[in-house]
Amino acid sequence: MIRGLLILLACQLAGEFIATALGIPVPGGVIGMLLLFIGLVLRHGVPAELEQASQSVLRHLALYFVPASVGIMTMGPLLAQEGLRIGVVMVLSTVIPMLACGYLLDRWLARRGLA
Repeated sequence: MIRGLLILLACQLAGEFIATALGIPVPGGVIGMLLLFIGLVLRHGVPAELEQASQSVLRHLALYFVPASVGIMTMGPLLAQEGLRIGVVMVLSTVIPMLACGYLLDRWLARRGLA
């Protein structure tokens, strides 16, 4: 399991390094996740140690929401003032990409004769 955690942390560190070194306006964690994905595709599978570490981290996923919850509680006045706008932006930024992906997937499948 230690090896799996080291793989995850190494991908995170590499992503942070790339984002900082190249000045890319993308979070290092996203770049690290992309690096991990590429590595897993090239390897044609997930190593057992990485799967075990991932399952262990995912088991405690609810704890990752505690800082966000505290932030929401401390920003009550701001949410009272801007909450509707924030909510509309969150809904639109979720719905629009979902519709676009669905449309593009439908067109792609139709072009391939699968739909």
